[in-house]
Amino acid sequence: MTTLRIGLAMALIALCGCSTHYYEVRGGNIDIYLKQENAREVHFVASLNHFRPRPSLRLDGDTWVNRVKAGSEFRYFYLIDGEVFLPDCKYKENDDFGSQNCIFAPDA
Repeated sequence: MTTLRIGLAMALIALCGCSTHYYEVRGGNIDIYLKQENAREVHFVASLNHFRPRPSLRLDGDTWVNRVKAGSEFRYFYLIDGEVFLPDCKYKENDDFGSQNCIFAPDA
């Protein structure tokens, strides 16, 4: 019975752990996508513009995108309906406010 519960929990984690955050390099730009169900408003907040929130473009019901210039490392997070959201990302760092930022490193 315990083995069954562990197996079901692992399957549920695997299904829920689908990529909600990804990017595509397109020429001199990077399109950064976020899938977030039920979000009414998403802002991309990055070191590229001194952490000023920038509205994300809604592509469909749950996919949002931001386009940034390619080539340099930057830190970022999201504001979803006014709440800070840090997606799963390969590189993270602690910030000065007790939270974390994702790090985009173009050569990594």
